[in-house]
Amino acid sequence: MNSEVNEIVRGSFDLHVHAAPDTQERRMNALETARAAYEGELGGFVLKSHNYPTTPLADALDQMYPSLHVFGSITLNQSIGGINPDAVQVSADLGAKIVWMPTSKTHRQGTTESSPIKLEILDGANDLLPKAADVIDIIAEQDMVLASGHISPRETIKLFEEAKTRGVRRMIATHPYGVATYLEMEQMASTGAYIEFTFLSCMPTEQAMSPRIMSEEILRLGAENCLVTTDFGQWTNPPPAEGMRMAVAALLDSGMSADNVATLVKHNPKKIIN
Repeated sequence: MNSEVNEIVRGSFDLHVHAAPDTQERRMNALETARAAYEGELGGFVLKSHNYPTTPLADALDQMYPSLHVFGSITLNQSIGGINPDAVQVSADLGAKIVWMPTSKTHRQGTTESSPIKLEILDGANDLLPKAADVIDIIAEQDMVLASGHISPRETIKLFEEAKTRGVRRMIATHPYGVATYLEMEQMASTGAYIEFTFLSCMPTEQAMSPRIMSEEILRLGAENCLVTTDFGQWTNPPPAEGMRMAVAALLDSGMSADNVATLVKHNPKKIIN
């Protein structure tokens, strides 16, 4: 089993990794995270922050470890101006790979009395707001990856349908399990989007699903339509590189075939990030 795990982990891509510096406490800083991924023989990872664009930091790490590919991203939360086409264009010019829709102050996340701003992507007629459409057009023009963030399933489906018609080729539904119904996840996949499952959801702090349930849900949707990330970086969890190894081992132990596991952590992520 260990040799099989090693073979799958070698060259795998984790498209959802957190590291310090950040506004939340993190297990490792970005340099430590990259070193662990390099030593673990991962192919690479995408560095994500909910609060700032990560491409300059990712680019420096990418140059430090030539055999490891580290990519940056931007999340469209209030700290960068929300649905901000100018910020997306700058990130695109710097080489960012993934644009995440908002992950806070959304219909899915809610707002607070002290922070009532809600980040909308649709108007009252269920059409994309002009600034959201501008963001989509930049993603299409720059051939970036669109990820749904923490917007609602209804918004995600509409977003992906519009993005597809506007020429976006690569999309990720950000860990929708537990929020979206199976039918809604099927609708997301029908647009060509990949359905993300994070190993974080299997950890004791989350307990959203077991590896066996994850395996069953992935096979129900079709491994070719899904990908597995860690979403690690929390101080309570192992380093992301070890999280990838844990995810691979747990899925194999649940009975999933090695080919399907490799599709989820290696082949599909490479298609997305290429």
